[in-house]
Amino acid sequence: MGGSWITVICAFLTALWSVPQFLLAGTVTLSTHPLFPVLFLFPAQIGVPVSLLIAMNSVLMVGRGRLISLPRALMGGGQILTVTLLFLCALLLLLPTAFGREFIVMALAFQIGQVVVALGLVLYLWRRRKQGRRRDVEQAR
Repeated sequence: MGGSWITVICAFLTALWSVPQFLLAGTVTLSTHPLFPVLFLFPAQIGVPVSLLIAMNSVLMVGRGRLISLPRALMGGGQILTVTLLFLCALLLLLPTAFGREFIVMALAFQIGQVVVALGLVLYLWRRRKQGRRRDVEQAR
């Protein structure tokens, strides 16, 4: 669960750089702007490896039947989706027909999978809050 918080925060930071740039310029590029390392490089260097570790752990948990709740399934599935999209983008770059626009997809692939993870985190928090309210009502009786 803690790793999902890390990856979602990293994806949010990279989205602050890549999404506006993609919408305004139609591309995502390297930059000498002082916010580039803070909003893109450092979060990506932290978030992508953490996402890979969580995705590998999620695959193991699926095999053991441990991803039983919807929030945990969304968090694990989102991490697996993130890694799968990044892997596909990397494979596309190796093809002789690659023309460089794959970097745009790679920059956005991290955020796409992390939206699913964020949804799982929100559902997890909502369920915990709902259970806490029930407990408070039962204790008040």
